[in-house]
Amino acid sequence: MVNHAIGIFLLILGVPLVGLVGTAITEKVHEGVGRTVTVGGTLAVLGVAGWLIIRSF
Repeated sequence: MVNHAIGIFLLILGVPLVGLVGTAITEKVHEGVGRTVTVGGTLAVLGVAGWLIIRSF
């Protein structure tokens, strides 16, 4: 049950946080790097969250 809660927590807070970090990098550093962080980070967080949620069943 704990894995399920962690997965939901990652979906609610982790994905938007990665998006904010990627946007900040896009504005400050470089557009390509920011988009890479946003897309890659979002996919990574979604993958881990999905794995935790599915594993809890």
